[in-house]
Amino acid sequence: MKKDTTSSGSATKGFAILSVAGIINKVLSVLYVPILMQIVGDDGYGIYSGGYQIYTFIYVLTNSGFPIAISKLQSELIANENYRDARRSFKLSRLLLTAYGLVMTIITAVFARQITSLTGYDRSYLVILALSPTMLFSAISSAYRGYFNGNSNMKPTAMSQIVEQFLNVTLSLLFAYLLKPMGLEYACAGATVGTTIGSLGSAIFLGRTYGKNKKELYKKTPRRVTPIASKSLINKLLTYSIPIALNSVIIYGGNIVDLTNTKKRLTAAGLEAVSYAKYGALNKYSTLLNVPAAITAALQIAMIPSFSAAIAKEDYKLLKKYVSDVFRISLLISIPCAVGLGVLSKPLFEMLFPSYIDGWYLMAIGSCVVVLIAMVQIQSGILQCFNKTNIATLSMLAGIFVKIFINYFLIAIPEINITGAVIGTIVSYIISIIINNVYIQRNLPAKVVIKKHLGRPIIASAAMAIGVGVSYKLVFLLLGLFAGVYISNALAVIFSILVGIAVYGIVMLKIGGLTARDFASIPHMNKIKRFIPNRILAMAKTE
Repeated sequence: MKKDTTSSGSATKGFAILSVAGIINKVLSVLYVPILMQIVGDDGYGIYSGGYQIYTFIYVLTNSGFPIAISKLQSELIANENYRDARRSFKLSRLLLTAYGLVMTIITAVFARQITSLTGYDRSYLVILALSPTMLFSAISSAYRGYFNGNSNMKPTAMSQIVEQFLNVTLSLLFAYLLKPMGLEYACAGATVGTTIGSLGSAIFLGRTYGKNKKELYKKTPRRVTPIASKSLINKLLTYSIPIALNSVIIYGGNIVDLTNTKKRLTAAGLEAVSYAKYGALNKYSTLLNVPAAITAALQIAMIPSFSAAIAKEDYKLLKKYVSDVFRISLLISIPCAVGLGVLSKPLFEMLFPSYIDGWYLMAIGSCVVVLIAMVQIQSGILQCFNKTNIATLSMLAGIFVKIFINYFLIAIPEINITGAVIGTIVSYIISIIINNVYIQRNLPAKVVIKKHLGRPIIASAAMAIGVGVSYKLVFLLLGLFAGVYISNALAVIFSILVGIAVYGIVMLKIGGLTARDFASIPHMNKIKRFIPNRILAMAKTE
């Protein structure tokens, strides 16, 4: 029992570490966008966004599936005390990914022109060309991240993500500015230089960290454990990674659907002149949405080793507990984030994109996608651990198939235009969630009643929404007496967010949504406690 608790605590702390890194990275991304838009403008941001979406899809083709598959294989081998083959499987994986990453870099660079022409974003050619080396560097990083995550050591992954994003933001803005005199397309390509260099920096950091710590990670394998042939290890890795990669490709396929048919259907609506700007507005919405989505993605990554170890030991009672905890934490985070983004949609856009606020209404309508993404991520993680990734893939395919039709008809209606893409995304995720849930409940020993985890976050989020709305209005009106509109709005947004966090946290403590165990699982909680009043800490109930 003690061992199980430790495993759960380790996974939760791993989630906390990855979440902090994810938040830092996404906040940097959000802050980066308005500065970039001052350099390249609305049309330039549309060119950049189109190219970046194409890059993301190729990146997913190159990297998705492998980190999770390596992590899953590592955790299974370690659970059975087969440390020797755990090390060997990583070395084989690293070699395989390096070769694959090099091939994808060459293909991306050679066919960049054809790829951009096919999607209708010809002006994004230089963006793709500048990003092509990233495929090699990111593939190497993926191998290391899978290894560390499988050994329940999330710190190297988190630190590498921060290093990568810092280099990305600073160097991208610098090169966008320096290349602007050469033309808009060159400035947009410069805005991706930091991504490539950041990916290289991440690979170097992870490689050095592995070199320093690999001796500590070596453990003696008991004689009773039979060695596994290299061919079998590679087959197992590919068996795990290919279905996961296919599922990820399908998920990101939704973005490619938006990319390819948005411009065409906006043209059909008579909005060709603003098609790049409209797509840029959709990308602003997606950028903000990615901040909370990064937290729930970290939760999925952190819990997979625990899921896989429990399944390897056939301890389905422990697995059910893990799954229930993950859904509870996921909803505890995603619901208030969705409500907060919805309530503050226009003020947030006015603060972050003061000259280009077009798109705030997309957030007001589509903030619920935060919760839907969180649900799909956790369901996919469960299915992956049971080697049922094909179910998650089919469910996403069904959703995207419906999305294509919704996009086609709604975007072409001038009054709806780009909002149709958001509506299509909402419907596609709902379809995927229903299919996944039906399969999990009927066929897998990981059943959980999701409804029982909804009530408390919804109640606390409703209270939070009132607190946020009232505090924003009061502070904005008060500051408006002696400060400009932008400063008043920005300070009101920041203050209301802090009020919202406080209200949500206190209400959740009062109604038992946050417990003493939750506090105990947070890394460095003893230091954090000094900043929290004892009266609030005393509200935390013990289970």
